[in-house]
Amino acid sequence: MTVDRKELKRQAREAMRLARPNPYWVALLLFVITTILGVLGMSLSGSLAAYRTMISAALEGELVYVPAVSRAGGLGRLLQIALEIMGMEMTMGFTIYTLRLWRRQEAGAGNLFDGFGMFFRALLIQIIPAFLASLWSLLYVLPVSVMVLRTFNELWLLFGLPLLIPMLMAMYAYRLAPFIMLDNPGLGCFKCVALSREMMRGHRWELFKLEMSFLGWALLCAVIPIAGLLLAIWVSAYMQVTLAGFYEAAAGRYASYYAPPVDQSEE
Repeated sequence: MTVDRKELKRQAREAMRLARPNPYWVALLLFVITTILGVLGMSLSGSLAAYRTMISAALEGELVYVPAVSRAGGLGRLLQIALEIMGMEMTMGFTIYTLRLWRRQEAGAGNLFDGFGMFFRALLIQIIPAFLASLWSLLYVLPVSVMVLRTFNELWLLFGLPLLIPMLMAMYAYRLAPFIMLDNPGLGCFKCVALSREMMRGHRWELFKLEMSFLGWALLCAVIPIAGLLLAIWVSAYMQVTLAGFYEAAAGRYASYYAPPVDQSEE
């Protein structure tokens, strides 16, 4: 069974149109909060000041000048990590919001903070898939690094790109784990990740094609000077609601496929 991409996207737009408040404002609020958290984190690490110095030097013609980034102290580093965790919890809250939006349930900006109510689970369900996918990146990093060091030819960075395919496949395999955790609070995070991999078996290409169907929107956001950022915020909400719909379709397929056979003798 294949996913009807047009129908999924149509239903996502319909859900967004009917939602109150408008999903755009919820996505904008998330963008503002996470941007503030990111800027504060960069300030604590010293990288923000370094970027400012680098830009100033570039404007003065010193294009090769790259300032050193000052190391944050122990307290500063802890605060930076805390800000990053807050951003991850807000991201999980947005996942909760979009899933409720797709299901035509009551949803609003308050859902952005729901991730804090499942603090450690919301954190682990994002960290574990990212870590497992990053392990597959070693298939690219290790051999390519060796070849670059041995030959002093940076073209190996390009030639080795096909080695990243297993990592991309793993990323797609784990994409449904947060949704599974929300619907199955009794399951452990590793079990949710494993279940996502099983549900996505044979359907990763479908999700890839679904996301590529948003490429036109991404290009439009890139070519519009100022309004592109505002459009990108709406597109991010549009994509996430559509992903929630993909999860619903995948969960339905999985439940149907693994449903126990009907006992004809009881009929």
